[in-house]
Formats: sequence, structure tokens, C-alpha cells
Amino acid sequence: MKTDFESRPSSTVDDQEDIELPVEDKSVMGRGLSLLEALSRAGRPLSLAELSRETRLPKSTVHRLAAQLVQLRLLDRVADGFCLGLRIFEWGSHAERQCHLRMAAIPFLTEMHSRLRETVHLAVLDGRDILYIEKIESHRAVHCPTYVGDRKPAHATALGKAMLAFSPRETLHTTFNNPLTLSTPRTIITPGMLNQQLQKIRETCVSVEIEESFLGVACVAAPIVDRAGVVLGAISIVTPTFRFDPKRLAPEVRTAARKIAEHLEVTHPAIAY
Repeated sequence: MKTDFESRPSSTVDDQEDIELPVEDKSVMGRGLSLLEALSRAGRPLSLAELSRETRLPKSTVHRLAAQLVQLRLLDRVADGFCLGLRIFEWGSHAERQCHLRMAAIPFLTEMHSRLRETVHLAVLDGRDILYIEKIESHRAVHCPTYVGDRKPAHATALGKAMLAFSPRETLHTTFNNPLTLSTPRTIITPGMLNQQLQKIRETCVSVEIEESFLGVACVAAPIVDRAGVVLGAISIVTPTFRFDPKRLAPEVRTAARKIAEHLEVTHPAIAY
């Protein structure tokens, strides 16, 4: 996810290499992970100065840790500074729950994409965000600026609302007891209205969202729910608003989500989601 960096005064950490500002975890592992997290959030290479600013660590510390992470192939040196290395992708690809879900969903996503010629997504809920774990984009669709590994606030997306509607009470409590932020001027941030949406999703097993996450884009999503009622993820179909037809798309996404859940029950019955 791209981050816009604000201008900082000249007395920032960039000029205070010998002063270490507080971080949550001062261990070597914690500091190394803070570099990886900063690069993941940025979604692009970061310079030494940018990494220092984002992690609140001295440039000397960032330089030492980055060099060690490059040796471990967790980071790569590029012209603009540092980026996440291929080993990170390799490890992430083996995350067991998401790997099984993704492999089960891909055939159904591919079939739906080929037939409808629209962009499709697969996502999971992670805290208050959704995390995209698969995307197949349509060339005829309006560009949807998402990518695998991207995050969006759950309350601002059809995917997130589909999962929130079937989430435990503790998850909903966290969502409703924190500020609901705007992704676009059309994002629903009133708790009462959001709660009404979630109730309707529980009744229909379909979530509809129009320009709440991106202007010019509409989306219909369905939760992937197992027999015990546990939500495993969600899939969506994305179209430009001018050709959005939820009545046509809702049965498509709802059927595909049900088939993915059934496939997981057969292929990985012992996996605890």
C-alpha cells in the first residue's frame, strides 16, 4: 500500500543518528521486523532515511540491520534503497491456512473471471483490515488499485463486511469501538448504518458496496463459511459503477463461495480455521 510521506522539520530522527527514539520492541528481532513491516506497509522500496523515519530508529541501526537482512535474503538492495526479498514471498506462500484457502478458491475464481470477464478477489480478515490473498484482474474493467498482500479497512469494503457479518462478537466489538475512517466520501462510518448492513448480509449472504473503497468501483462479495459457521474468508466481483448489476452478480459470488467452503471441507477437513 503506497504511503505518502509528510514533510518533516530538519530536526527529525534523520539528523539524530545517535539518539534512539522509543520503539515497541527494542530486541534485535523486533527492530528487524519493524523494517520488514515498514516496507510491507509502503508497498515500494524505501531509502535508508525513509526507513529510519518510519521505524523511528537511527540510520546507523537501520543500515546495520538492513545489511544483515540482505545477507539472509529477506531484503534486496535496489536503486531506491531496500525492498522485501524473495524469501519473504516464499515464506508467505507457505502460510498454511491461507495457502489451503487460496488453492481451493483459485479454480472457482478463475472460472468466474473467465465467464464474467470481471475482476475477482479473495481476501481474509486480519484484525480490523482485510488482506487480499488472490486477485485476477479483467482487462476490460476499470482499474482497481489493489494487489495481493494489500490491506483495506474491513468496514469500507464488501469483502470486509461479508466477513464481519459472520464474525464473533469480539471482532465486531473491536470494529465498532474504534473510529470508522473514510476511504472515500461514500464510506459508511456511522455504526448504526454499518450494523444495518451487516444484518442484511447475514440474511442474504451477500455484501454490496458502491464506491466505498474506491471511487468509480462497485463490488459484490460473499463470505466463505464452513459448516460450523466459521468465516474462512470472502470472495468478490468488482466492476465499474456504470455496469454494476448486483442482481446478476450476487448469485454468482454466493454460489462460488459455497463451493469453495464445500471443497475445503473435503480436501482439508482437519484444518482448524
